[in-house]
Amino acid sequence: MEEKKAESTNKNVKKANLLEHNSIKHILDESVSDIVRSRGYKEDVRLSNLKLILGTVIIVVALVAQFYNKKFPENRDFLIGCIASYPFLLLWIHCLDR
Repeated sequence: MEEKKAESTNKNVKKANLLEHNSIKHILDESVSDIVRSRGYKEDVRLSNLKLILGTVIIVVALVAQFYNKKFPENRDFLIGCIASYPFLLLWIHCLDR
């Protein structure tokens, strides 16, 4: 009986490099997530997904601005629109973090 307990506790043991703070943070995050899920709560990832979508939109705006078909004097207004939308999209992402 005690051997089964020892085996089950060994399976759940999480190891981290104590000299690497990212490893410690990852183990702590994972442990807290396991504890919260074991108490019946579900993880809500909608905010993370929304931030990823907004980041993708920012990248698409930057790529469109970079590779637009017209040369600079002709696409001036379009570039101004792309440049003006960038801070607002970043601000939106920043506001979602709070």
